[in-house]
Parts: sequence; C-alpha cells; structure tokens
Amino acid sequence: MSLKVDGVIKRYKVRAKKSTISALNGVSLEVKRGETLGIVGESGCGKSTLARLIVGLEPPTEGTLTWNEEVLGKSVRNSLKSHHSKIQLVFQDPYSSLNPRQTIGSCVAEVIKTHQLRAVDQVDSRVTELLSVVGIPMDMKNRFPHQLSGGQRQRVAIARALAAEPDLLVLDEPVSALDVSVRADVMNLLVDLKERFSLTYIFISHDLSMVRHISDEIAVMYLGRIVELGSWSEVLNSPRHPYTRALIDSIPDHTKIQGIDFENVLEGEVPDPANLPNGCAFHLRCPIAKPNCRIEVPALKVAKASHLVACPEVLK
Repeated sequence: MSLKVDGVIKRYKVRAKKSTISALNGVSLEVKRGETLGIVGESGCGKSTLARLIVGLEPPTEGTLTWNEEVLGKSVRNSLKSHHSKIQLVFQDPYSSLNPRQTIGSCVAEVIKTHQLRAVDQVDSRVTELLSVVGIPMDMKNRFPHQLSGGQRQRVAIARALAAEPDLLVLDEPVSALDVSVRADVMNLLVDLKERFSLTYIFISHDLSMVRHISDEIAVMYLGRIVELGSWSEVLNSPRHPYTRALIDSIPDHTKIQGIDFENVLEGEVPDPANLPNGCAFHLRCPIAKPNCRIEVPALKVAKASHLVACPEVLK
C-alpha cells in the first residue's frame, strides 16, 4: 500500500495577466505504508498545491497520482464512498476549516454519517471516542469552534479527519498557526495517533525542526520541483543541494540541527512562477551556479544510497 506521484504538473491560468502560473513542475515521489514523508520549502514552492492534488481537491494538469495502484482524481466529485475517503487533509488554520455554526460534535458526526461508517445509534458514541482520542473531554462536545483554544480546534480537525477512518493523512502546516506552547503537544499527539491507527503521513511544513521530529523521509521543494530527497538523517545532517543548505543555515543558532553551520547565505528573491527562469530555477540565487545551470533543468540523481539530489555540481 503506497502513494505514488509520477511526473505531476499543475498549472493555473491567470486571466487578468493572461499568463500561466506553474505551481508544480514534474514532481515524482513515493510514500510507503506506515512511513512519514516530510515536505519542506519556502512559501510558494508548491507544497500546499501538492497536498490538494493528493486529497483530490484538484486534478493535475499532467502526470498521475495513484493510491494502492488506483489513479486518483477520476470520478471523485460525485462518489462519496470513493477511495478518497481514505486520504484526509488536516488544514493549517483550524478556525477557518471548521464550520463556525456547527458544534464540534456535529462536525465529527457529519463525516461518519456521510460515509455511513457506523449505524445511526452508534454515531454519538463514535464521536465521543474520537474526541477522547485527541484529548477533547466529552463535556466539550456541544461547544462551537470559537469557544475552543487554537490547540483544541486543531485537535478537533484531526478527530474529524480520523472519523473517515483514513489510511493516509496529509498534514498541511498543522501546527504553524498554533502558539509555540501547544505545538509540541499537538506534534506528540500526531506521533501517537500514527502508531495507534497505523497511519501514513505526509507532513508539510517550513519548520525543519518539526519535520525532523516526525519524518522518516524528507523532500525539499523549490518552485514546484523536488531538489533533494532522502531520509531525514541524510537530508538534514548531510545536505547536498545548495538550497537545502541555505534552509538549514536559516535556522536560529540555538536550534541548529546537530550544530551544522554553513557560511552559505541565501540572497535574492524567489522568481515569479509565471515567468520561471531557464535551466535550474535556483541558479539566480545559487552560490555555486555555473553557466550550464542556466540552460539545463537538473534531474534528481543518486548521491548516496536513497539520497537524491537535483544538482550536478555537487554530484561531481
């Protein structure tokens, strides 16, 4: 059981400017059952777009996504019992993703009823069970989202996702909107739930320390492409791509990963996705760019074992 993303491209038309934005530019990866893939990168690199494609909210422009060898994105909109119920998304902002006029108990119950996962007389007990699993007391079941704290709302969002009895959870910046004091609690909850329900995770974040805490493998994205992919120890402790090194270098000194300290400083702005540069999209900001980098788009190649890097200069 695995998720496979093969050559996925996603473009959006901008009518006002009569142009096209390339959000994803040929993404390929695989997530095996029971593993956690962390996806990191700057804002606008395509992380959330990839998440939306995986859960079926949008179709890819080109390429395929398969879950258990079934192609995602076909005949999903009118099929409530499709395999997409086994892939659930936890959004970044729990307040905007929950219905403000619906109690949290009703919110979780709606999922169970929609997918007909329990008999009518068992729905209420199932809701209580799920809320308890994520640390929400039974006496809060009839409260509305605005009556809960940010951490509690995110726990409810996680319970709602679990209500569909998924195999894969796509976590799109699940703790970035929370206070620092509650982030660790929610992260520990996610780790516990993964083991308890034998879940597979895709954890999207720009926080490398959070990604390291939960991930088995890490994919580093830049302007819609994966530039480095491998186990967390390989990517974070022995980064090869200049962009990955710059991301790690941006971590404040007191949270440096195993004391790594690169002199590389990332300068310049991220190019306009509606007008991508030729060759490697990172060459305009890269400290080791060579003339050939302006011509050819680098492919992911093996650097060591399962460690892949899209930079010919570091593979020489």
